Amino acid sequence: MVYSKFLRDNKTGKKEQLPIILIVCEGERTEPNYFDQFEVTNITIDPRGIGDNTIRLVEYAIKESKRNDYDQVWCVVDKDSFPKDNFNSAVQLAQNNDFGIAYSNESFELWYILHFEFLNSQITRDQYIKKLNNIFKSKKDEGFPDSYKKNDPNIYRILKPYQHVALKNAKNLSKDYESELIPSSATQCPVTYVYKLVEELNKWIPSHRLD
Repeated sequence: MVYSKFLRDNKTGKKEQLPIILIVCEGERTEPNYFDQFEVTNITIDPRGIGDNTIRLVEYAIKESKRNDYDQVWCVVDKDSFPKDNFNSAVQLAQNNDFGIAYSNESFELWYILHFEFLNSQITRDQYIKKLNNIFKSKKDEGFPDSYKKNDPNIYRILKPYQHVALKNAKNLSKDYESELIPSSATQCPVTYVYKLVEELNKWIPSHRLD
């Protein structure tokens, strides 16, 4: 989806630049396809899938933030099988640059699963996909696809009616890690902080502002 970077001022006839949120994603299509479908107004969102991970992803975000005047920068990363030190360093680097960090452990698909159920047991990325396939099949009568397709450009629309469930489940899941005794981001599993970015984008959707 392409958003205009300018908003016309009806009183003066002048154009002023809209706020811009840069969202740097690890996946080239999965995450950008999701965030690209948010029906925001009075803001520009720029989701980019760079096909890179952890430290290099955050370094890319730093470079872009210096080249352009973004109002917010968010990094969307997965823990996956990357070493703990690399992952923790990436999270810390993002925080040191005042970026939002929407990380998931193990992967972004956990956010999708939480639209339908609360999951607090550690399972693999492949098991996430299997679980989503089963969920989609069970909801075929509701218009769901036969199976979960990782790069489905309509995934936001499919999941949107269940978003309130995902927000609740993700917040409840993260409560387990609010203690200062948790030594590092990489030890938090399963967890996803994608909900924080979703809540930020929802502020720019008129229907949510009326809630």
